Amino acid sequence: MPDNPGNMKIPVSAAILAGGEGRRMGGTDKSCIRISGQKLVSRIIERLEGLFTEIFVITRSPENHPDLKVRMAGDVFQSRSSLTGLHSALYHSSTNYVFVTACDSPFLNRKLIAALLARLHPEDDVLIPIHPDGMYEPLCAVYSRRCLPFIEKNLEQKRFQIIKFFPHVKIHTVDTAELRASDREFESFINVNTPEELQEAYVRAGNAQ
Repeated sequence: MPDNPGNMKIPVSAAILAGGEGRRMGGTDKSCIRISGQKLVSRIIERLEGLFTEIFVITRSPENHPDLKVRMAGDVFQSRSSLTGLHSALYHSSTNYVFVTACDSPFLNRKLIAALLARLHPEDDVLIPIHPDGMYEPLCAVYSRRCLPFIEKNLEQKRFQIIKFFPHVKIHTVDTAELRASDREFESFINVNTPEELQEAYVRAGNAQ
């Protein structure tokens, strides 16, 4: 049986977006960066295992991941953006709901994910954490396939900010204060986008690099 299964009454897939160019990381495929000797994408898969109906990776470079035991899928739209990856995650999912995370979130917390999933209702189109300042966490959220037509319209119009389609769907926000008991320092929301942030991640992981 999965541990911390969240709301297992509603089947949910998990998609890791690994299709970015890593421009601020010198063009490096961030999913292949190693922290504590483990590739970022493998580290994230390990944290997701047992919580979801399936786990898969959205990538334009499947040749970089011959070691992965999960399914890989590509982008449908050619534009490079997180919204493109979100679209691909929903398009390729075998379930109607997908938890979406980025490949550069090395400290995803299983308890926080389970706490989020436990709040999912069938009528939700988006289940998303929101900070007191009103900022969303769109790459630590659950999306319904009902969002697809609105995402596709925005991609066709080259409107790439994820939250731009939110006015057209039913949003269920979860105050991050409700999730603090599961992840006191909100490490789940840490992303590694630059060499400086990577060095900070090494330190946080106890890696003397």
